[in-house]
Amino acid sequence: MSKMSDLSYDIEQMYIEGYGPKSIAVRLGCSLETVYDWIESNGVEADAETPEIEAHEADDIYSPYWGA
Repeated sequence: MSKMSDLSYDIEQMYIEGYGPKSIAVRLGCSLETVYDWIESNGVEADAETPEIEAHEADDIYSPYWGA
């Protein structure tokens, strides 16, 4: 798989898991524009509200690990 395909897949998976565009860009080391381009090209909208997962990320270094 190409690097762009891998990045697209990673963005998709993180978006499905509930990460916001800013968090995805930071975690994957890509530009915010790249994430928004993916969102737009796939016909989904970025939520105006911050998802719960981002609200606690700063406090939890193992986020999104919730324990098992």
